[in-house]
Amino acid sequence: MKDLFHIFRTNESVEVEDLADFQVILLDAEQPTQAAMAITALTLYQLEHGYDRGRFQMLLWAMSRHCAEVVRARALVGLLLICGRLNITDEWALDQMAEMLSYESEAAYEAWIAILQTGKPEVYDRNIDMVKPIYGMQPFTNAPELFFEPFERGKVEELDDFEWKVSELFFNAMNVCDSDKYALMVILKQYMPMIVEQLKEQDIDIDSLESVDMNFQRMMMISNGKHTLHKRETELTPVENYVQQLYRFIRLSRHTPLRLTENIQTLRQTMIDKMVVVGAAQIARIERI
Repeated sequence: MKDLFHIFRTNESVEVEDLADFQVILLDAEQPTQAAMAITALTLYQLEHGYDRGRFQMLLWAMSRHCAEVVRARALVGLLLICGRLNITDEWALDQMAEMLSYESEAAYEAWIAILQTGKPEVYDRNIDMVKPIYGMQPFTNAPELFFEPFERGKVEELDDFEWKVSELFFNAMNVCDSDKYALMVILKQYMPMIVEQLKEQDIDIDSLESVDMNFQRMMMISNGKHTLHKRETELTPVENYVQQLYRFIRLSRHTPLRLTENIQTLRQTMIDKMVVVGAAQIARIERI
């Protein structure tokens, strides 16, 4: 199977054959990972090299109701970031965005909030200093795609069924993004033998893990010596999860020249902000960020 993430991220032009493959995988709602990764590559290429109308159109296709939720979420964030970061003035692109926003206004507004919040990591991303050193290590230094892949078993550590279930329950309790799950697994593996031993001493088997009121207090004190992992109070939406993954990549990855250069006010001065933020209530909420 083609690696469209690599192809769309590095190739200057999109070949007809690759375009056809992209259109096919967009419709695979049962296995959306390849399409989601392709969307990320289309976004990164433009953020790194400049606006590309063809790639922009491909992102618009991914907003179809026939596409999986994760694909649509990534496409929406990508379109907003490209329009905001690159301050797009192409009338065709703005017309297309206006049409899309006519039926995705609420989702776009929530995505825009998530993007603007990246400018206040001390408030909205209290774990950035905790995970930052890990992203400078393997496997992230050799695998840029790991910043964006869904959290799946076997990508970083080989765990048995019991250990994997404990890890899933822990990450669900902490509400961290998928890339942070991969990063934190590097630390969590040090605690895992002790945690598993304690659970098994209480005669807790894998079938009863979910029904047990597990106390993650010990696990929540995971630290890198300077910073402690903080629990997020609410579960990340697909959009919030992806925005945090993107900004992990932009802030911490060695695989991109991108860095966080804009601030909230710079993004708020763009045309896309005027199109997305409509009404006194929305403006007031944005201004409190």
